[in-house]
Amino acid sequence: MNISLNLGMKSSLKYLLPVGMIAAFLTGCGMTTSTSVTSPVTVGAATKVSGIVMGGQQPVGGVSIQMYTVGTSGYGSAATPLGASFSTTSAGNFTLPAFTCPTPGALTFLVGTGGQPIAATQTTAAVTNPNLALMVGLGACSTVGSSYINVNELTTVATIWSLSPFMTGLTSIGAPSTNATGIKNAFAAINKVVNTTNGLISGPALPSNATLPIAEINTLADILEQCVNSGGGSASDSTDGQTTGTPCGKLFYLTGAPTNTIAAALYIAKNPALNVAKLNMLRSTSPVFQPVLSVNTPPSDWTIAISYSGGGLSTPQGVATDLNGNVWVANSGNSSVSEFSSTGAAISGTTGFTAGGISVPYALALDQSGNVWVANSGNNTVTKLAATGATGTSYSGNGLSTPKGIAIDGLGNVFVSNSGASTFSGFTSAGAALPSSPFTGPSAAIGIAVSPH
Repeated sequence: MNISLNLGMKSSLKYLLPVGMIAAFLTGCGMTTSTSVTSPVTVGAATKVSGIVMGGQQPVGGVSIQMYTVGTSGYGSAATPLGASFSTTSAGNFTLPAFTCPTPGALTFLVGTGGQPIAATQTTAAVTNPNLALMVGLGACSTVGSSYINVNELTTVATIWSLSPFMTGLTSIGAPSTNATGIKNAFAAINKVVNTTNGLISGPALPSNATLPIAEINTLADILEQCVNSGGGSASDSTDGQTTGTPCGKLFYLTGAPTNTIAAALYIAKNPALNVAKLNMLRSTSPVFQPVLSVNTPPSDWTIAISYSGGGLSTPQGVATDLNGNVWVANSGNSSVSEFSSTGAAISGTTGFTAGGISVPYALALDQSGNVWVANSGNNTVTKLAATGATGTSYSGNGLSTPKGIAIDGLGNVFVSNSGASTFSGFTSAGAALPSSPFTGPSAAIGIAVSPH
C-alpha cells in the first residue's frame, strides 16, 4: 500500500488510497508469485442477489450493468465479463443473473452505464444520460451473493481511488499474477471507505483506530453527482470548466475530456493536484452527500488518506512494508517500532516493540527473512528485530554515528548512513562488519538506497 507519515508532527499513520502512477508494488503491499487454483463456483439466479443504482438520492432506471472479474495479465489488463449483462428497473433495482466464478477468490466488480437519472413525470419526459457510469468493487466472487449491492457515487469514488494503479478504464482493471496480493489488498481498501450494502461511508472494514476524510470523499461524490443526474454532455460544451457548459461538460473539460463519469473520476485519482479549486466548485449548492468541503476552501489535492493511530506511534520517522502487507514504523518519540496489519489493525500493542536496544530510531528496512533492521540514532547502533517484534539483537561499532538511513541488498547485507560522521557502514545478515567498512559517504547523509543492479 502507499504510506505517508506526518513526520515529526503527529502520532499518526496515513494510508493513501493509491494515487496516479505511484509504483504498483507500494500499493500491493505483500506480493506473491503463487496463486491457488480451485474449482469454479456457479451462483444461480435463484439466490436473487439484488441491489440498486442511485444517482445521489434518486434511483436510476435503465442502467446497463455488467459484472466483471479483474484481469490477470498485467496492470490495467482487460477484465472478463461474468454472466450476462442486464438493466435496472425504472426504480433502479436489479437482480443478478446466474454467473460462474472462475475461482471462489476471483475479484469482481460491477459497472453500470447509461440510464435515466431523471424519471418521467406527468409533465416532463424522462432524461437519458449516455455519459453516466458508476461502479462498485465487490471483492471475492464467492461472497457476492452474501449481501445487497448499492451502486452510487460514493461506491464509485471508493472503488476508483482504491484501484487506480490497477486501472486504466472502466473495464480495464487487473494485475499480474505476481501481485495478486496487491490487488486483493486494494479491493479490501474499498470496504474501509464505503459500505457497499447501503452505499454510505464509513465502510464496515474500517478499523476503530482509523479515520476518514469524510468531507473530501463526499465532495468528490457530489462533483460526480452533478453530471450523473443530468442529460450528459461533452468537454466541448464548456470553455473554462466553470461559467459555461453542462454539468458533464464542465467536469469533462477539467478532467482530460473523457466521455463518462468513471473516466473523469479516474483522471482525478491519477492527477489529484490538477484543477483542484475549479473541481471543488462543481458540486451543487445543496449537496446530496454531506458534510462537504466549502467551495471557497478546496483541499491541497484530491488524495484520499486513511489516518491510523495507536500501536505505539510517537513522532514516526521511517516506514517499510513486509511481504505479508504489514506496515512497520520507526518511532523516534518513544524509541519503539510499531507494526500494523494490512487492514490497519495495530499489532504492536500500545507502546510498540522495544526489544534489541531500540533508541530514537529514524529508519528501518526488512530483509527477506522478515527481520526488521532499525537504525538507532540515539545510541549509535542498529537493531535486528525478529519478525514477531518480540526479540531483537543490537549491533554497534563499525563506524556507526547517528545513523538515520538503512537499506538491504539482495544478499541480505545491511547498509547504514551515518549522519554524524559522513560515512556509511555495512553489515552482513549476521551483523558482522563488511570488509573495508565503514565507507566514505556524503556529508551528513540521512537517506540511503541500494541499486537492484
